[in-house]
Amino acid sequence: MNRRLSNVSEKIVDYQKNNDLTDTQLAFNLNFSVEELHDIKSMERRPTRDELRVIKSRM
Repeated sequence: MNRRLSNVSEKIVDYQKNNDLTDTQLAFNLNFSVEELHDIKSMERRPTRDELRVIKSRM
């Protein structure tokens, strides 16, 4: 199945590539658990407004 990434997921992946960050490093920087970051990146769930605010302010 080919599923297009959401805008947020795509920005997270691009940010990680551009800054050579692992999921663990980025989750730590965002004060998220690795599981929360994985769920957002994989589009298992949508980020909350607060999570979006944190992502936008720290990336």
